[in-house]
Amino acid sequence: MNKGMFKTIAAMANILILALLFTSCAETEPIDPVLTQQEFTIRSTINGANYKIKVGLPVDYDAATKRHATVYVLDGENDFGFVANRCKEIASSLGTSNVVVISIGYGRNRSIDYTPTKMSSVTGGGPEFLKFIENQLIPKVEATYHVDTTRSSRVIIGHSYGGLFGTYAFCTNNQVFGNYILLSPSLWFDNMVSTQFEKANRDKIKNQDQLVFMGIGGAEEVDRMLTPFEEFYQTLQDNYTYTKLAKNIEQKESHMGSKNPNIVKGLTYYFQNR
Repeated sequence: MNKGMFKTIAAMANILILALLFTSCAETEPIDPVLTQQEFTIRSTINGANYKIKVGLPVDYDAATKRHATVYVLDGENDFGFVANRCKEIASSLGTSNVVVISIGYGRNRSIDYTPTKMSSVTGGGPEFLKFIENQLIPKVEATYHVDTTRSSRVIIGHSYGGLFGTYAFCTNNQVFGNYILLSPSLWFDNMVSTQFEKANRDKIKNQDQLVFMGIGGAEEVDRMLTPFEEFYQTLQDNYTYTKLAKNIEQKESHMGSKNPNIVKGLTYYFQNR
């Protein structure tokens, strides 16, 4: 077996393992009934996929006055309720305005939409997915709901491949979101291609006012997960003077076990520092 074929098989195995993890470990939590939930489906004119969107409106939502920040949640089928409920609780505990939570459902295989480069037939749709979010989803949300339309008011939160996609958005199209909650990001993907994106675009984005929270589990793989995580965080710390930056390592927690604790810590950091 030649090296190229071995790398392809290894990449496919990694993708399958991650897909199985999310299928078997998916955690769903119903949205608190005090929050108003709405749904719509939007077809991407870029990749042809249909995305089911859920919107969680806060108790203090007022279509006539207050404009709320927006939190866009990847892996929405699994995490929408948990994120919406924690936003409500954190905002209440801090005595601050809540956010409108936007859940992006799966229009097609998540490994296609959340990865930035094509390593196989089920990867590499990240650029199209980001264009869909920027050019279709965000304009529809901001035309339909009374929300803040500035970059600084938009948050993206993603875990694993979702964290990889958030990193890709941060590095390559930094004007879409001003706040990034990147949880156990799969920075190992394609020989850590995210580091190339960051380096190529650093001069354009390093002086932006923005917020980045990175979280991971202390029991995750050292070479594949923890080392790239620490290296990327250090790069941000060394070069991004105007970025509000924080990280958290959930000691003894696994890839999936660290997700919810880091969602809470990431959202708390955002609400405290926005």
